[in-house]
Amino acid sequence: MGYVIRPARAEDGEVPQTHVVGVYVRPEHRGAGLAQELLGAAIRWSWGITEPVVARVRLWVHEGNGRAEAFYRGMGFVTTGRTVGDPKNAGAVEREMALGRQGA
Repeated sequence: MGYVIRPARAEDGEVPQTHVVGVYVRPEHRGAGLAQELLGAAIRWSWGITEPVVARVRLWVHEGNGRAEAFYRGMGFVTTGRTVGDPKNAGAVEREMALGRQGA
């Protein structure tokens, strides 16, 4: 299990943000709340950055991964309307989802 998160590059968007690159829990450990704990830790880490103050956490989810999209929605993420082509499948897209800082 694990996650990868990095500060987003300037070209990634107009606001200070972090970018969750991947969330993975091995199949035999799914359903135990580990994914929520992992992503929650990444979000708390993001909100702890003080220079610059992070305004949002964002990620990309494959259009065919409804389970992941539902999980991210349950964590408060919403779709932004931005899409990119899937580098592994020219006929598919990934959707951007973001979680804004409360009060930002």
